[in-house]
Amino acid sequence: MLFFPPAKINIGLRILRKRPDAYHDLELSFFAVPELCDVLEITPAPKDEFLCEGLPIAGYADNNLVLKARNLIDCKLPFKRPACRIHLLKKIPMGSGLGGGSSDATYTLLGMNRVLNLGFSQTDLFQMASSLGSDCAFFTQKHACIGYGKGDELQELQTGHKQTFKLVIVVPDFAVSTAEAYRNAQPAEGRHTLAEYLSAPVQTWKDHIENDFEKTLAPLYPQIGQIKEKLYAKGAVYASLSGSGSAVFAIFKEQDKPLINQFPSSYFIHQSNIAIL
Repeated sequence: MLFFPPAKINIGLRILRKRPDAYHDLELSFFAVPELCDVLEITPAPKDEFLCEGLPIAGYADNNLVLKARNLIDCKLPFKRPACRIHLLKKIPMGSGLGGGSSDATYTLLGMNRVLNLGFSQTDLFQMASSLGSDCAFFTQKHACIGYGKGDELQELQTGHKQTFKLVIVVPDFAVSTAEAYRNAQPAEGRHTLAEYLSAPVQTWKDHIENDFEKTLAPLYPQIGQIKEKLYAKGAVYASLSGSGSAVFAIFKEQDKPLINQFPSSYFIHQSNIAIL
């Protein structure tokens, strides 16, 4: 059976405070980008297999989140599960803040549960996803969310806009690790809620909604600011870094012309639509 783990963008990300467990309390939004996705095939098989193709994944194969998800399922089951073959085609750039690895892991949980009839409830799957990574829980949902805590305390988000915008994602030719992004994080509290600003006219987002990681990453990677400037120059109503990675996205009321020629050939460019509901 085929599954299509989507990317995500964060329209607004706030680092509120450092936690005693060394994590940070956050306030951020999650919007899925279904037209930018990986491809995950899960089928019953005589023995467990894992094959990964497409974009290369840095690090050791044993650290792949798909395998961690499979191992987590084995730890939770009171019986030996049927074997399966997992085939992953990577299309979402890694280290970009688009959540590809988290999405793959969560869809492995969802897919194995469905294909192998393992009997996990939606609550079980949500809790398992949360334990794999802070972004993973979002991919169990079917709607935009506001996230709190580490990002895994979710509330459904309704902005009231009910509009579809043009979306452009630009990923430069470098990745940013989560550890690097948090190293110089500057927590700040006492701001209006993100949901309040997201419900305001989209034209006002530029003045009020930001990704706090930009404050520390943009000086280290000037390409981030250069990409944003170019996207605004092309008519974007809002542009921002996504998550803790290197991807910069922009939403346009209208954007029919391909922007791929506006950036170096080594950059990854994605253009599609996104519903802001």
